[in-house]
Amino acid sequence: MNCFECGATEDIQQHHVVPKSRGGTKTVPLCYSCHQKAHGRSGKGLNHGKLTREGQARAKARGVKLGNPRWEKSIDKAATAAQIANREKGEKTYRRVVPMIVEATNVGCSTLTEISNFLNNNECLAPRGGPWSRPQIHRFVKRAKKEKLIP
Repeated sequence: MNCFECGATEDIQQHHVVPKSRGGTKTVPLCYSCHQKAHGRSGKGLNHGKLTREGQARAKARGVKLGNPRWEKSIDKAATAAQIANREKGEKTYRRVVPMIVEATNVGCSTLTEISNFLNNNECLAPRGGPWSRPQIHRFVKRAKKEKLIP
């Protein structure tokens, strides 16, 4: 197949004379370079996003419902499950770390920095596998104090 414009034979793409989003059905073969020129571009690619938005707007105007009608229910269900999983993960981490926090306070660590350094020096990893920092440990220390596990 040859480019309709320049006759090139490589990198042939089908160009809609009238964009599909505007009801076009016929195409002509164009090489990449000529296709870019046809869309007023100079190598940055075609504006498919704009054409897609126009097509979606036309479909909406015709009364077509776009997207998954069950999406809201499924996303709510997924969000609830994610919240539960995050709480469980946080609770598991707290139960794993609080004995080390108690030990840190027993050996004289009194500031968040000292406690986080104690955890890091004793190879107790933060939830994402890295070292502990003051802000990360703050909630655990606050909860441990509330539960009267530490002074």
